[in-house]
Amino acid sequence: MIDLLQWGLDFVAWIQQYRNPVSDELMRHTTDLGGKYYIYFLPLLIWCLNFRFMVRVSVMFLLSFFINISFKDMLALPRPFDVDPGITSDREWGFGMPSGHSQNSALLWIMLAVSVAKRWFWTVALSVTLLIGFSRVYFGLHFPGDILGGWLLAAMLLWAYFTWGEKAASWMQNQSIVCLLAGCGMIMGGLCFLYMWVLEMPIMTGLAAISFGFGGGAVISLRILQYNGEGSFWKRALRSIIGLGVLVLYLKFTGSLFPETKSLEYYWVLLIVNTMAGLWLSLGAPWIFLLLSLGERDKAEK
Repeated sequence: MIDLLQWGLDFVAWIQQYRNPVSDELMRHTTDLGGKYYIYFLPLLIWCLNFRFMVRVSVMFLLSFFINISFKDMLALPRPFDVDPGITSDREWGFGMPSGHSQNSALLWIMLAVSVAKRWFWTVALSVTLLIGFSRVYFGLHFPGDILGGWLLAAMLLWAYFTWGEKAASWMQNQSIVCLLAGCGMIMGGLCFLYMWVLEMPIMTGLAAISFGFGGGAVISLRILQYNGEGSFWKRALRSIIGLGVLVLYLKFTGSLFPETKSLEYYWVLLIVNTMAGLWLSLGAPWIFLLLSLGERDKAEK
Protein backbone atom coordinates (compact mmCIF):
# COMPACT_ATOMS: atom_id res chain seq x y z
CA MET A 1 0.00 0.00 0.00
CA ILE A 2 2.84 2.38 0.87
CA ASP A 3 4.50 1.72 -2.50
CA LEU A 4 1.21 2.35 -4.30
CA LEU A 5 0.67 5.62 -2.45
CA GLN A 6 4.21 6.73 -3.27
CA TRP A 7 3.68 5.91 -6.95
CA GLY A 8 0.49 7.96 -6.86
CA LEU A 9 2.28 10.90 -5.25
CA ASP A 10 5.06 10.69 -7.83
CA PHE A 11 2.49 10.67 -10.65
CA VAL A 12 0.65 13.69 -9.21
CA ALA A 13 3.97 15.54 -8.80
CA TRP A 14 4.91 14.74 -12.40
CA ILE A 15 1.58 16.14 -13.65
CA GLN A 16 1.86 19.24 -11.49
CA GLN A 17 5.24 20.25 -12.88
CA TYR A 18 3.37 21.38 -16.01
CA ARG A 19 0.92 23.62 -14.13
CA ASN A 20 0.61 27.24 -15.23
CA PRO A 21 -2.02 29.97 -14.75
CA VAL A 22 -3.77 29.29 -18.07
CA SER A 23 -4.10 25.54 -17.56
CA ASP A 24 -5.03 26.12 -13.90
CA GLU A 25 -8.01 28.24 -14.97
CA LEU A 26 -9.08 25.72 -17.60
CA MET A 27 -8.79 22.80 -15.19
CA ARG A 28 -10.64 24.75 -12.49
CA HIS A 29 -13.70 25.08 -14.73
CA THR A 30 -13.31 21.47 -15.82
CA THR A 31 -13.30 20.14 -12.27
CA ASP A 32 -16.24 22.41 -11.37
CA LEU A 33 -18.15 20.90 -14.31
CA GLY A 34 -17.99 17.65 -12.37
CA GLY A 35 -18.93 19.37 -9.10
CA LYS A 36 -20.55 22.66 -8.17
CA TYR A 37 -21.70 23.48 -11.72
CA TYR A 38 -24.28 20.69 -11.40
CA ILE A 39 -26.50 23.07 -9.45
CA TYR A 40 -26.95 25.07 -12.67
CA PHE A 41 -26.38 22.42 -15.34
CA LEU A 42 -28.54 19.52 -14.14
CA PRO A 43 -31.77 21.54 -13.63
CA LEU A 44 -31.60 22.75 -17.23
CA LEU A 45 -31.43 19.15 -18.43
CA ILE A 46 -34.35 18.15 -16.20
CA TRP A 47 -36.58 20.97 -17.39
CA CYS A 48 -35.61 21.11 -21.07
CA LEU A 49 -34.98 17.52 -22.19
CA ASN A 50 -37.22 14.46 -22.05
CA PHE A 51 -38.52 14.79 -18.50
CA ARG A 52 -39.23 11.10 -17.93
CA PHE A 53 -35.72 10.15 -19.04
CA MET A 54 -34.10 12.92 -16.99
CA VAL A 55 -35.96 11.76 -13.89
CA ARG A 56 -34.30 8.36 -14.39
CA VAL A 57 -30.92 10.03 -14.93
CA SER A 58 -31.38 12.13 -11.81
CA VAL A 59 -32.36 9.12 -9.70
CA MET A 60 -29.23 7.28 -10.86
CA PHE A 61 -27.17 10.42 -10.27
CA LEU A 62 -28.44 10.75 -6.68
CA LEU A 63 -27.94 7.02 -6.09
CA SER A 64 -24.38 7.40 -7.36
CA PHE A 65 -23.73 10.07 -4.72
CA PHE A 66 -24.97 7.83 -1.90
CA ILE A 67 -22.90 4.88 -3.10
CA ASN A 68 -19.80 7.01 -3.60
CA ILE A 69 -19.86 8.49 -0.09
CA SER A 70 -20.58 5.06 1.39
CA PHE A 71 -17.54 3.58 -0.36
CA LYS A 72 -15.38 6.55 0.70
CA ASP A 73 -16.26 6.03 4.36
CA MET A 74 -15.93 2.26 4.13
CA LEU A 75 -12.48 2.33 2.49
CA ALA A 76 -11.28 5.45 4.36
CA LEU A 77 -8.32 5.97 2.01
CA PRO A 78 -6.39 9.28 2.04
CA ARG A 79 -6.18 11.96 -0.60
CA PRO A 80 -2.74 13.02 -1.90
CA PHE A 81 -2.61 16.10 0.34
CA ASP A 82 -3.33 13.90 3.38
CA VAL A 83 -0.13 11.96 2.66
CA ASP A 84 1.95 14.96 1.57
CA PRO A 85 0.48 18.34 2.70
CA GLY A 86 2.81 20.12 0.30
CA ILE A 87 1.26 18.54 -2.78
CA THR A 88 -1.41 21.26 -3.11
CA SER A 89 -2.96 24.17 -1.22
CA ASP A 90 -6.44 23.01 -2.27
CA ARG A 91 -8.46 21.04 0.26
CA GLU A 92 -11.71 19.07 0.05
CA TRP A 93 -13.70 17.15 2.65
CA GLY A 94 -13.95 13.38 2.81
CA PHE A 95 -11.76 10.47 1.88
CA GLY A 96 -10.22 9.87 -1.54
CA MET A 97 -11.32 6.53 -2.99
CA PRO A 98 -13.42 6.54 -5.16
CA SER A 99 -13.50 9.96 -6.85
CA GLY A 100 -17.03 11.34 -6.75
CA HIS A 101 -16.37 13.83 -9.54
CA SER A 102 -15.17 11.04 -11.81
CA GLN A 103 -17.92 8.59 -10.90
CA ASN A 104 -20.86 10.97 -11.15
CA SER A 105 -19.69 12.68 -14.33
CA ALA A 106 -19.08 9.35 -16.09
CA LEU A 107 -22.56 8.15 -15.13
CA LEU A 108 -24.28 11.34 -16.27
CA TRP A 109 -22.45 11.89 -19.54
CA ILE A 110 -22.61 8.27 -20.68
CA MET A 111 -26.34 8.05 -19.95
CA LEU A 112 -26.81 11.21 -22.01
CA ALA A 113 -24.61 9.84 -24.80
CA VAL A 114 -26.62 6.61 -25.00
CA SER A 115 -29.82 8.68 -25.22
CA VAL A 116 -28.51 11.10 -27.88
CA ALA A 117 -26.92 8.21 -29.80
CA LYS A 118 -24.71 10.45 -31.97
CA ARG A 119 -21.02 9.82 -32.59
CA TRP A 120 -20.11 13.48 -32.05
CA PHE A 121 -21.87 13.51 -28.68
CA TRP A 122 -20.11 10.30 -27.63
CA THR A 123 -16.84 12.11 -28.38
CA VAL A 124 -17.92 15.07 -26.23
CA ALA A 125 -19.17 12.84 -23.40
CA LEU A 126 -16.04 10.72 -23.21
CA SER A 127 -13.77 13.78 -23.52
CA VAL A 128 -15.56 15.59 -20.67
CA THR A 129 -15.45 12.46 -18.51
CA LEU A 130 -11.71 11.98 -19.09
CA LEU A 131 -10.89 15.67 -18.56
CA ILE A 132 -12.83 15.84 -15.29
CA GLY A 133 -10.96 12.80 -14.02
CA PHE A 134 -7.63 14.28 -15.13
CA SER A 135 -8.42 17.61 -13.43
CA ARG A 136 -8.75 15.87 -10.06
CA VAL A 137 -5.23 14.46 -10.38
CA TYR A 138 -3.94 17.74 -11.81
CA PHE A 139 -4.93 19.61 -8.64
CA GLY A 140 -3.63 16.86 -6.37
CA LEU A 141 -7.09 16.13 -4.97
CA HIS A 142 -7.09 12.45 -5.98
CA PHE A 143 -4.69 9.63 -6.75
CA PRO A 144 -5.01 8.03 -10.22
CA GLY A 145 -6.47 4.94 -8.53
CA ASP A 146 -9.28 7.07 -7.07
CA ILE A 147 -10.26 8.11 -10.58
CA LEU A 148 -10.25 4.53 -11.86
CA GLY A 149 -12.29 3.45 -8.83
CA GLY A 150 -14.91 6.10 -9.59
CA TRP A 151 -15.14 5.04 -13.22
CA LEU A 152 -15.47 1.39 -12.17
CA LEU A 153 -18.39 2.15 -9.87
CA ALA A 154 -19.99 4.26 -12.61
CA ALA A 155 -19.64 1.31 -15.02
CA MET A 156 -21.33 -0.98 -12.49
CA LEU A 157 -24.20 1.46 -12.00
CA LEU A 158 -24.63 1.85 -15.75
CA TRP A 159 -24.68 -1.92 -16.17
CA ALA A 160 -27.34 -2.19 -13.47
CA TYR A 161 -29.42 0.56 -15.10
CA PHE A 162 -29.32 -0.87 -18.62
CA THR A 163 -29.98 -4.37 -17.26
CA TRP A 164 -32.86 -3.67 -14.88
CA GLY A 165 -33.85 -0.05 -15.48
CA GLU A 166 -36.75 -0.76 -17.83
CA LYS A 167 -38.08 -3.53 -15.60
CA ALA A 168 -37.96 -1.24 -12.58
CA ALA A 169 -39.69 1.56 -14.52
CA SER A 170 -42.44 -0.82 -15.70
CA TRP A 171 -42.99 -2.07 -12.15
CA MET A 172 -43.28 1.48 -10.84
CA GLN A 173 -45.68 2.38 -13.62
CA ASN A 174 -48.04 -0.29 -12.34
CA GLN A 175 -48.01 1.06 -8.78
CA SER A 176 -50.44 3.65 -7.47
CA ILE A 177 -49.30 7.20 -6.85
CA VAL A 178 -50.02 6.77 -3.13
CA CYS A 179 -47.82 3.67 -3.00
CA LEU A 180 -44.97 5.43 -4.79
CA LEU A 181 -45.14 8.52 -2.58
CA ALA A 182 -45.31 6.40 0.56
CA GLY A 183 -42.34 4.30 -0.58
CA CYS A 184 -40.30 7.39 -1.40
CA GLY A 185 -41.16 8.89 1.98
CA MET A 186 -40.21 5.77 3.91
CA ILE A 187 -36.87 5.26 2.14
CA MET A 188 -35.75 8.87 2.17
CA GLY A 189 -37.16 9.45 5.65
CA GLY A 190 -35.11 6.51 6.90
CA LEU A 191 -31.97 7.90 5.26
CA CYS A 192 -32.59 11.35 6.72
CA PHE A 193 -32.95 9.80 10.18
CA LEU A 194 -29.75 7.77 9.69
CA TYR A 195 -27.62 10.70 8.53
CA MET A 196 -29.17 13.22 10.92
CA TRP A 197 -29.41 11.33 14.19
CA VAL A 198 -27.03 8.36 13.92
CA LEU A 199 -24.12 9.39 11.69
CA GLU A 200 -24.47 13.19 12.05
CA MET A 201 -23.49 13.89 8.44
CA PRO A 202 -24.95 17.24 7.28
CA ILE A 203 -24.02 16.82 3.61
CA MET A 204 -25.67 13.41 3.36
CA THR A 205 -28.69 14.61 5.34
CA GLY A 206 -29.12 17.40 2.81
CA LEU A 207 -28.72 14.99 -0.09
CA ALA A 208 -31.37 12.67 1.37
CA ALA A 209 -33.72 15.63 1.77
CA ILE A 210 -33.18 16.75 -1.84
CA SER A 211 -33.82 13.18 -2.99
CA PHE A 212 -37.04 13.05 -0.96
CA GLY A 213 -38.34 16.30 -2.45
CA PHE A 214 -37.24 15.43 -5.97
CA GLY A 215 -38.65 11.89 -5.87
CA GLY A 216 -42.05 12.91 -4.52
CA GLY A 217 -42.30 15.82 -6.94
CA ALA A 218 -41.31 13.68 -9.91
CA VAL A 219 -44.05 11.15 -9.16
CA ILE A 220 -46.68 13.92 -9.13
CA SER A 221 -45.30 15.61 -12.26
CA LEU A 222 -45.26 12.37 -14.24
CA ARG A 223 -48.61 11.04 -13.06
CA ILE A 224 -50.71 14.20 -12.67
CA LEU A 225 -49.04 17.09 -14.50
CA GLN A 226 -47.74 14.78 -17.25
CA TYR A 227 -44.97 17.29 -17.95
CA ASN A 228 -42.65 16.04 -20.71
CA GLY A 229 -40.00 18.76 -21.23
CA GLU A 230 -40.79 19.34 -24.90
CA GLY A 231 -41.24 22.74 -26.56
CA SER A 232 -39.61 25.27 -28.84
CA PHE A 233 -36.12 26.64 -28.30
CA TRP A 234 -37.50 29.91 -26.93
CA LYS A 235 -39.83 28.17 -24.51
CA ARG A 236 -36.94 26.09 -23.21
CA ALA A 237 -34.78 29.22 -22.93
CA LEU A 238 -37.46 31.01 -20.90
CA ARG A 239 -37.89 27.95 -18.69
CA SER A 240 -34.18 27.97 -17.99
CA ILE A 241 -34.15 31.66 -17.08
CA ILE A 242 -37.20 31.44 -14.82
CA GLY A 243 -36.31 28.12 -13.23
CA LEU A 244 -32.68 28.96 -12.49
CA GLY A 245 -33.58 32.51 -11.43
CA VAL A 246 -35.98 31.23 -8.78
CA LEU A 247 -33.54 28.52 -7.67
CA VAL A 248 -30.60 30.92 -7.27
CA LEU A 249 -32.71 33.46 -5.35
CA TYR A 250 -34.10 30.70 -3.15
CA LEU A 251 -30.65 29.34 -2.30
CA LYS A 252 -29.32 32.84 -1.63
CA PHE A 253 -32.22 33.67 0.68
CA THR A 254 -32.27 30.37 2.58
CA GLY A 255 -28.49 30.40 3.02
CA SER A 256 -28.90 33.04 5.72
CA LEU A 257 -31.35 30.87 7.69
CA PHE A 258 -28.79 28.29 8.83
CA PRO A 259 -27.45 28.53 12.39
CA GLU A 260 -23.66 28.71 12.65
CA THR A 261 -23.40 25.56 14.77
CA LYS A 262 -24.44 22.07 13.62
CA SER A 263 -27.28 21.98 16.15
CA LEU A 264 -30.67 20.26 15.97
CA GLU A 265 -32.10 23.49 14.55
CA TYR A 266 -29.44 23.43 11.80
CA TYR A 267 -30.50 19.94 10.72
CA TRP A 268 -34.20 20.82 10.63
CA VAL A 269 -33.50 23.91 8.52
CA LEU A 270 -31.34 21.73 6.26
CA LEU A 271 -34.13 19.17 5.84
CA ILE A 272 -36.78 21.76 5.00
CA VAL A 273 -34.62 23.89 2.67
CA ASN A 274 -33.29 20.93 0.69
CA THR A 275 -36.65 19.17 0.46
CA MET A 276 -38.18 22.33 -1.00
CA ALA A 277 -35.27 22.65 -3.45
CA GLY A 278 -35.87 19.09 -4.64
CA LEU A 279 -39.60 19.81 -5.01
CA TRP A 280 -38.85 22.90 -7.09
CA LEU A 281 -36.71 20.90 -9.51
CA SER A 282 -39.25 18.17 -10.19
CA LEU A 283 -42.64 19.72 -9.42
CA GLY A 284 -42.66 23.44 -8.70
CA ALA A 285 -40.84 24.54 -11.83
CA PRO A 286 -42.72 22.19 -14.23
CA TRP A 287 -46.04 23.35 -12.76
CA ILE A 288 -45.10 27.02 -13.26
CA PHE A 289 -43.95 26.28 -16.81
CA LEU A 290 -47.31 24.69 -17.63
CA LEU A 291 -49.23 27.60 -16.06
CA LEU A 292 -47.24 30.05 -18.20
CA SER A 293 -47.74 27.90 -21.33
CA LEU A 294 -43.98 27.33 -21.51
CA GLY A 295 -44.22 23.58 -21.04
CA GLU A 296 -45.86 20.65 -22.80
CA ARG A 297 -47.86 17.67 -21.53
CA ASP A 298 -47.74 14.08 -22.73
CA LYS A 299 -50.22 14.09 -25.61
CA ALA A 300 -50.93 10.38 -25.32
CA GLU A 301 -52.12 10.79 -21.73
CA LYS A 302 -54.26 13.93 -22.04
